Formats: sequence, structure tokens, C-alpha cells
Amino acid sequence: MKSLVPTPPEGSALAEPGTRRALRGYRLRAWSLILLGGALYAAAWILERQTDLPPVWTLATILAAGCAGVFGLVTQVQAARMHRVLARHPWVACACRFHAPATYPTAGNQSVVVLIDPARDGAQHVLAVVATARRARRLAPCDGSKVWFAGDPARGGVVSPPGGGHLLWTRPVLLRPWSRYVKQQATGTNPAGA
Repeated sequence: MKSLVPTPPEGSALAEPGTRRALRGYRLRAWSLILLGGALYAAAWILERQTDLPPVWTLATILAAGCAGVFGLVTQVQAARMHRVLARHPWVACACRFHAPATYPTAGNQSVVVLIDPARDGAQHVLAVVATARRARRLAPCDGSKVWFAGDPARGGVVSPPGGGHLLWTRPVLLRPWSRYVKQQATGTNPAGA
């Protein structure tokens, strides 16, 4: 019987056409936000100079411009980090447990994946998904199955549903007690040294 999870390509993760398209789309969204911020700032300038609207409208437009511009710049930096990792590392199929933000108390608005690293004798790594909950939910169908991962699972990297067409940045969970708790809940055991 043929496997339902596609096998990752050999070599750099950027060898996968779907990954290259996803990275281009990620960068395009970043540039769109930066341009939106610039357009909103220009609109605020016009509001201030050309209309009799209350100053609160100008202030609100400037705040929206700042938010869009900053979020666009952060997304652009994230895209550069992803590109660097995807160029240096191959995609590796890892067993995965996905946990939505509401799964654990004090988790905040952060989704978590537990990756079982096939290269390190099945070592488990708890990684926070650095994305909105809506984008991270694309990993939900992979719970109990496999995901593609590029990077060092101990330090973080890029995770995607099989195929490499939806890129999400991950980083280690900073709170060790929470990391231990997530591992325990994911595997039903009390992992030593978590």
C-alpha cells in the first residue's frame, strides 16, 4: 500500500516547487503590508492637510499605518529567516502532535507541535508555532501523522504540512515546565530530562 504522506525531496527544502511558491507568497504578503502602511500614512497626511475631520481620524490612520508597516517588516524578517533555513536544510518527515492554543492552561494564543525526530532516536521536541492561530490550524490535520520539518528541532525551524506548501516558523518553548507538561500530555508518559 502506498503511503499517503509524500516523501520529502532530497537536498535543500527549496528544491520543492511548493515550498518556493509558499515562500514567494509569504514575502508578497509582507510587501503588501509594508505598502499598505505607506498608503495609510499618505492618507493620514492628506486627512490632516486637506479635510476638516477631527484630529482623531488622522491619529487613527497613523496608528493603522504604523501597525501595518511594522507587521510587514517583521514578516519580511521572518521570510528571510525561513529562506536561510530552507536553503541550508532538507525537508524531513517527522511524526507530529499538534496542540491548538486553548489545549493547555496558560498557553496564551500559541499553538504547539511536538516533533518526534527520526534522526535522533525518536527524541521529542516541543516547538511553539510563531503564527496566528488561523494559520497554525493548518497543522491540525497532521496531529498523530507526519509533518515536514526543515531546521534543527532542538533550536526551531520551518514546519509545513506534507508537500511544503504552507510555511510556519517554530521555536523552542521557553518555559521548561510547560514543555515537560506538553510532552507528557502528547505521549501519555513522563519524559525524563524534558
